[in-house]
Amino acid sequence: MSGESENASRGTGRRAALGVLLFLAFHYAVGIWRLANQSGAMESQFSRLAIEDHRSYLIGQNLLVLVAYLLIGVAAWLIVMPLVSWMAQRLKRTPGWLDVPITFLSCSLVHGYFMFRLVHSRPYFTGDAAFGDWYYKVLDWPPEALQAGINGFVFDVLPWLAAVALLVWWWRCFERTGRVVLMALVALGLAFPLMKAIRSSAGGAASNDGQQMNVLVIGSDSLRGDRLGYMGYVPARSDGEAAAGVSPVIDEWAKKAAVFEACRTPIGSTLESGISLMTSAYPQRHGIRQMFASRGEIEEMERRVTPLAELMAVEGYDTLAIGDWCAGYYEVTPLGFEEVEVSSFDSFRIYMSQAVFLAHFVVPLYFDNELGYRLFPQIRSFAQFVTPEVVTERVEERIRRQAKRGRPFFWHVFYSSNHLPFRSAEPYCRMFSDPDYDGPNRTGVDFDIDEFISGTDVENKSAALPKEEVEQIGALFDGCTRQFDDCFRRIMEALERHGLADNTIVVLTSDHGDDLYEQGVTLGHGLSFNGAGHSLHVPLVIDVPGREAQRFGQQVRTIDIAPTLAGLTGLEIPATWEGQDLTPWLDDPKQASDLPYYGETQFPFILPKVPGIERPSLPAMDELTFIDPGFNHQFVLKEEYRERVVEAKQSCLRTRDWKLVCTPTADGKRHFGLFHTATDPTCLADVAAEHPGILEVMRVALERWIDEGIETPMTGIFPDGEGAG
Repeated sequence: MSGESENASRGTGRRAALGVLLFLAFHYAVGIWRLANQSGAMESQFSRLAIEDHRSYLIGQNLLVLVAYLLIGVAAWLIVMPLVSWMAQRLKRTPGWLDVPITFLSCSLVHGYFMFRLVHSRPYFTGDAAFGDWYYKVLDWPPEALQAGINGFVFDVLPWLAAVALLVWWWRCFERTGRVVLMALVALGLAFPLMKAIRSSAGGAASNDGQQMNVLVIGSDSLRGDRLGYMGYVPARSDGEAAAGVSPVIDEWAKKAAVFEACRTPIGSTLESGISLMTSAYPQRHGIRQMFASRGEIEEMERRVTPLAELMAVEGYDTLAIGDWCAGYYEVTPLGFEEVEVSSFDSFRIYMSQAVFLAHFVVPLYFDNELGYRLFPQIRSFAQFVTPEVVTERVEERIRRQAKRGRPFFWHVFYSSNHLPFRSAEPYCRMFSDPDYDGPNRTGVDFDIDEFISGTDVENKSAALPKEEVEQIGALFDGCTRQFDDCFRRIMEALERHGLADNTIVVLTSDHGDDLYEQGVTLGHGLSFNGAGHSLHVPLVIDVPGREAQRFGQQVRTIDIAPTLAGLTGLEIPATWEGQDLTPWLDDPKQASDLPYYGETQFPFILPKVPGIERPSLPAMDELTFIDPGFNHQFVLKEEYRERVVEAKQSCLRTRDWKLVCTPTADGKRHFGLFHTATDPTCLADVAAEHPGILEVMRVALERWIDEGIETPMTGIFPDGEGAG
């Protein structure tokens, strides 16, 4: 290369660098504006105080993302230089400063391509962004029969062709030393995925001779017990991809398992319910009565209970809790698991850090990958980065490694798939919805978090939602279930592929369900016992290799799951556990009989109305809680409200055919509503006055549980049988 051409090339390179810098400066400014605008829209007292107290941390996070911008700048310069250089050669007589806008335009085109690629592969990042809407329409423009082929070429083949072209161009630019460095960088870039592929293909099937049974519990937050295909649920839309239903894989798998049709959680809130699941204890016993527990309450809980994972570990099991942000409660309380790989969700600093990284949209766009996770470890704690697909990939890798180790395992895999705001990836988010729908809930529930935590007339606004919006929200929920079903399929296939299927007990369950605007309720979970109680009804299916399929209509509870798994694996059941071992049912179905259900409501984000009752007055969430710097910046209920929150809870006792609901009143009394679920499943008619005998025996049992934490068995409630009662 001559000196003159070399100088010209250097000049072009400097001007291209300036163009890249201007492009990134523009996006950084947009990110700052977006964050400021987002923060300014947070109107709750809680949000304003929290942001003010953590302003320095917020500034620090904005400075941290400059590292990402620097790396993107280097990559952008390497990518656009060939184009800018080519343009400079073609426009020899034009001013050199044109290289700057040409570079800016080139960066915009490349950035636009990656935006399309993001929408295609990870649409959950753009679900809340108005600027992302038109991208979907562009991707849907080609005929459906051609979309797979076009997308495959554009998003899978084209990047490799471009990478080869770039390597050739830079190879021709460099001398010998530069070429050696270039080849070293290429080899380094290919080494990691190559090693990962080799590891994934290595290792045969596990040998299970004489080994203890593995136990794998799989759940999705808010997955309803009645809204799965094996329970007879059929979605409103049944054409195209929706024709298979919401849970085709789970439905087929359940055919060979034990299905418990009526399983309920004692509290409809993830943290408290998760503790009850793993410790077989009602909230009164384990002591965590609402989701914003303090450090002291958590430490006291750990002294009170014996988690199933702890017993499993003593017996030599590998114990792991793995999931996304809905599994984040395991960060607050590990519950005996030796290893926890989840996202954090209750730390305000995690919220703030995620807000910064998502406001600077280049971060999720270019760093949602293994390299990004290594450079910015906090990304692993962000809800929108650790998606159901990411969790599933991690579980598949764990299964591969576990098959080689040969050690029995007890794992809890917990997804956020079905949690509000019901956002799932394409095509799930549109699979069950009306194709002509174009309202505010297209890809997720239009949810105002500030209204919710401030208690701003949420119930009345939800109740006034038009029919088409209610149907769309139900369709979104169904899409979430179908996405979870695909994740479930991949886990089952991984067990089979690595020889573990025939030696693994698989349990499907959840922490709670969700109300979806049925009669008497609106949207949410665990806030009341109004209506049919869908938010407390969870799936329970247990597949034990070698056992025949069974189906039980009798009522059971999530506190019965740990004793049952202990019974199936030969562990001694602690005397402090309050649930019942259902293994005798599996051995002899004739032993099955309804168990009493006792439950309580969760943290009072709102206090849903009860006809004719004035409920106690409580402040909104932003006044009830504070951020505790001494507890990892967790949200914590203020000490002065702990007793009041518990006293305001509704409580419930359900038998086979009856439901009794206790509602504290504003004057300190208790109101009891009695419902005959056999004839009134939506529980709209209070029949307490017509059945004083039933009311009295159930009231005594429920108050004993509320005041003393003692469960009265069915024989104590109805000594002569429920029918006689």
